Amino acid sequence: MEQIDTVESGRSGQSRPRFLPALRSGERSGQAIVEFALVSFAFFSIVFGTIDFGRAVYMYSELSNSVREGARYGKVDPSNSSGIKATVRDKASGLGGSDADGNALLMVNDPVCTGGCYQGCADVTVSAQYSFTPVVARFLGIDAPIVMKASAKVEAE
Repeated sequence: MEQIDTVESGRSGQSRPRFLPALRSGERSGQAIVEFALVSFAFFSIVFGTIDFGRAVYMYSELSNSVREGARYGKVDPSNSSGIKATVRDKASGLGGSDADGNALLMVNDPVCTGGCYQGCADVTVSAQYSFTPVVARFLGIDAPIVMKASAKVEAE
């Protein structure tokens, strides 16, 4: 009759699991490392993609708010185009800078006045755009920036 492999506690009739000798001897396969390498790429892409999405929402919000502030300035003084642009740039201080080629990331367009740029004209439209490049896109080899645009229209006084 064949003797059954017993657990170290000495209880007979119970067989020992097969993976225990491998753990005791230090023999390990690289399966866990390979699985981690495969899963971690997707996991970290999702985590950093979520962070990038949050950055994009924040930057669009800042762009939209700065354009609205420029439109408010244009409501009082619609003929001062440089003042309107300066107000938009000042309110969007976090969106400044330039890309690797030296191009400005924030571009403020000239304000558009319908009916002429003077007090009492119909309305003033201020618009701007910002080039946003997500970190995850660079990591994946995609260098094309996302262009965010915002505009605000107010009735001039």
